[in-house]
Amino acid sequence: MKRSIRIILVLLMVASVAYAAPWAQTYPLSGPTVAVTNQQANSVWMPEVVLWKFTAATNAALTVSRVSQGNTYLIGSLSVTNASTVVWIPEAEYPFEYGDALQLSSTVTNGQVQIIRKGN
Repeated sequence: MKRSIRIILVLLMVASVAYAAPWAQTYPLSGPTVAVTNQQANSVWMPEVVLWKFTAATNAALTVSRVSQGNTYLIGSLSVTNASTVVWIPEAEYPFEYGDALQLSSTVTNGQVQIIRKGN
């Protein structure tokens, strides 16, 4: 009985370590591009949600790209009209390994962008 309880406790601890809760970071739109690079070796993260918030309703073209080994890959684009908030949810999991960058571009720079990521 004690051995079964120990095994269950060990499995719960392993499961809690293996699960990486999402985390969010907010960046100002002080220029047309915001880029976040995975600078941690032996680490992988994926964008869960990208949220744009503008100071006023605006028309904008937004892009989400992955920069890997010097190559840029478009993974999402949005064109919005008269919007003050925009949400982009990826259609697939895009893993960002060491050195890869998530690049967000906007034709409007009066607001902020929040990136919610999860680790793997």
